[in-house]
Amino acid sequence: MKQSKDKVISQLKALELIIEDDTEKVKQDAEQLLLLSETIHFKYGIAYSKLIISTAQWHLMQYNAGFKVAKELLQLHQELENDDLLPTILHTLALHSWGQAKLFSAQQFWIRALEQASLLGDNEIEIESLIGLGNIWRMTNRLKDADSTHSIAAQRANYYRIPHLEAKAYILQSWDNYLLHDFQKMLPILLKAEQLLTHNTNLTWKAEIYDFRGLAFLGLNDLNSAQQCCSFAHQLSLQHNLIWMKAHSAISLARIASAQSHFDHAYDLLTEAEVIAQQFDKGELRSQICLEQSRIAELTKDYEHALYSYKRYRQYEITLLQEQSNCLGKDKTSSSKEQLDMRSKKLINRIKVQLEFNSISSLTYLLPLDKWQRNIKSILSNTLNDDYHLITIVDPSEDKINNLILLGHHYCKHGDSITRLSNTEIVLLINENKKRAKDIAHSLSSLFASYPWYRYSLNSSVPTIHDFSLHEISTHPILSHMHIEDLYG
Repeated sequence: MKQSKDKVISQLKALELIIEDDTEKVKQDAEQLLLLSETIHFKYGIAYSKLIISTAQWHLMQYNAGFKVAKELLQLHQELENDDLLPTILHTLALHSWGQAKLFSAQQFWIRALEQASLLGDNEIEIESLIGLGNIWRMTNRLKDADSTHSIAAQRANYYRIPHLEAKAYILQSWDNYLLHDFQKMLPILLKAEQLLTHNTNLTWKAEIYDFRGLAFLGLNDLNSAQQCCSFAHQLSLQHNLIWMKAHSAISLARIASAQSHFDHAYDLLTEAEVIAQQFDKGELRSQICLEQSRIAELTKDYEHALYSYKRYRQYEITLLQEQSNCLGKDKTSSSKEQLDMRSKKLINRIKVQLEFNSISSLTYLLPLDKWQRNIKSILSNTLNDDYHLITIVDPSEDKINNLILLGHHYCKHGDSITRLSNTEIVLLINENKKRAKDIAHSLSSLFASYPWYRYSLNSSVPTIHDFSLHEISTHPILSHMHIEDLYG
């Protein structure tokens, strides 16, 4: 019996890995494993099978059916011996609610998923829940909150070293900034996402990056670059049948065509996008399409059509608002929505604080720059300071700074300290003589040269290391600009 159960779990784990590659086949195989689990009365196998079936239904856009399976699963979970599946179950319920445009229900499930994931140490679901809550803020027009939450999700993913989720958060943050009309900010965010996905095979994300980059260029009035990026995204979407991106990239190309005064072509692209969007969209994309159609009709002085398209846009908007209101009514009072928002904010802020302080608090020798400088002054005021040396670590890639701090910190002991001078440089104060300081610098050089930066999708450049005595501090290019000479009294 145990062998049968182990085999079921092994097969389900294998299915989970390929769920995006062959979703329909995975769903069918999971259904067979569900029957087997029911036959041998294997509750965990039943729950795991249903979770994969529901996830497959999400990918197949079968939101109603998927929600029903996940709801059954939530009940079944109470009979399991542990809560390991609970964060993923709640996240799956949130996804299906999101797919049905039930935003407040999705928000509730993502809050619960975030709480459970934080409690159980489920790092991936913690980040996915943050991403989901950021999407809720965007859809309810809390764009600054969306931007901030997606930024926190990216930082959290970086902390856990999960590059694909870090990239996902950055892609969504770039869209937040598009809606905020901060087009310049989008470009470095999208570049980070692209670098993180260098070895990733998710073509939808690749298409999104190019599509959003094209829209950033459009916002900056660089029509040639915009055309190149969005055309590539559209071709990729057509070639690989990326349904959501086929619609979205067609809308982007229509915006570019409109900016070029190619109004007929723009209208054709919008018609194409609407036909595709009807397969899955609850109004978010189709409202954009109708608004763009109305704008083009107005530019071409076709006021009757402009009014007709605008009315359709308003109808989609009203439908979305009604859906939100219906979900809100189920929450008994409007105050519960405010409490929901407050609960979301508290959870997100707690994670933000953890990112800023908790990870640092475990680094005993890491000091803020001002405190580090005061430490230097204290040492320099003592004549017995010949055994102190400085080691600087410089790397042009800003994304590596946290890794460098962590690695450098391992070389510190009592009497040492480390600080961040800039986004590309850190400095260690080492309580050692010249020879030992050079040995430490050499050891750091060897470590950085052999460190597997590629595993974390980081730039593989080797950091530059210099060591010098404490009395030579004023010769340092950055420290000399901080009036370090004042430290000598």
